[in-house]
Amino acid sequence: MTELQGRIAIVTGASRGIGEATAERFAAAGAMVIAAARTIGDETNPEPDTLSHTVAQIRARGSEAHALAVDLARPESRAAFIDAVLKRFGRVDILINNAGIAGLGARSWDMPDKHFRRVFEVDVFAPRDLMMRVIPGMIERGYGRIVNVSSTVADRAAPNPEGPPFFDFHRRAGVSAYCSAKSALNLFTRAVAAELQGSGVSANIVSPVNSVMTRGTRELMAKGVVKAERVRTPEDPETMAEAILALCAADPATTNGLTTYSGQYLAAIGRAVRGRDGGVFDAGIATESVRY
Repeated sequence: MTELQGRIAIVTGASRGIGEATAERFAAAGAMVIAAARTIGDETNPEPDTLSHTVAQIRARGSEAHALAVDLARPESRAAFIDAVLKRFGRVDILINNAGIAGLGARSWDMPDKHFRRVFEVDVFAPRDLMMRVIPGMIERGYGRIVNVSSTVADRAAPNPEGPPFFDFHRRAGVSAYCSAKSALNLFTRAVAAELQGSGVSANIVSPVNSVMTRGTRELMAKGVVKAERVRTPEDPETMAEAILALCAADPATTNGLTTYSGQYLAAIGRAVRGRDGGVFDAGIATESVRY
């Protein structure tokens, strides 16, 4: 399938996990991928969990990809990154804001102010800045797709709005920064989507139905922040990648401003998960979140 043939796509956080899977899946669908993360890695000897490895995997399959470094926590780095992309490639057709930090492990009153602010810088202001830089060109060309990767903690898995009892995870994991940042991202995305309606540009949100088993998830489990039972039905990164691709392939007239959940969305539109190379992939799609 070449649903994104000829399109230029930025994928942030593309060195591992969901971002890596998305970059590879987009390349298989015909896009030229700009893989972004803080560091590129050794391009002569690519190692896993580096941008150079992601790009090498894509190029090995005959597709085009480029690695660009950006520190999303720094506004000046974000600006320089977009400047470099536009100067080198001329345009951005698709923006996938996948990179984010959780800030778990400290309760609100124990979390340093600079840490709370950094979560918002990476999870809210970085996507916002990148969107604001690429949207004018998208509108001018009449084509653009933006997908912001969120989390169920932003809404349906957030602390109980009806009050006690609260899940143990929310009581001890220190989710205040992450919950509020992802909630802000969701509402911002939907507000921008309303402004974009009819322009040929869409902005949508997608969250994993359940925890995606990435290195980051394993690190949180090792620290005891995330319990093993929370990931008893883990989600493959490929499921998220397919949902992100499906949102980009959809008609912006009807698929815009949606808050979607990976497996649920794919099941609703009748779309199977494909592998990173576009081939057959055996994914057990979950449509219900694990309560924790």
